[in-house]
Amino acid sequence: MPFEVKVESEKLLQQFEDMQKRVSELDQKLPDVFLDWQREDMNRKFPKIDEQAGLSVTTLVYPRSRKPRINAPGGGKGGRRKQARRRVSGGRRPILRPELVEQLFDRMKEMCREAIEWQ
Repeated sequence: MPFEVKVESEKLLQQFEDMQKRVSELDQKLPDVFLDWQREDMNRKFPKIDEQAGLSVTTLVYPRSRKPRINAPGGGKGGRRKQARRRVSGGRRPILRPELVEQLFDRMKEMCREAIEWQ
């Protein structure tokens, strides 16, 4: 039984070139996906990122709101002055909730899946 294989190399090469183009465009798409995550999942009114070279963006996540707490005792202006406490760096709880980390991972995986999808 003879076995014959035909490969249309031009179509295959075109698919690889298209995939390479989509992967090279990821660095332009990454900041938009990251900003969408901050806006939609983290509910940030003013999302902010620091872009770095290549596929790298960063943002600052604070353990609490940066707004002064006016209703709390000692918070805001005119509150009682507290004695200086020794601040312990790091806590037991993560600053970013695990659900938000999962949502970010899902967004990044979907972005990569779209870029390397075989068409």
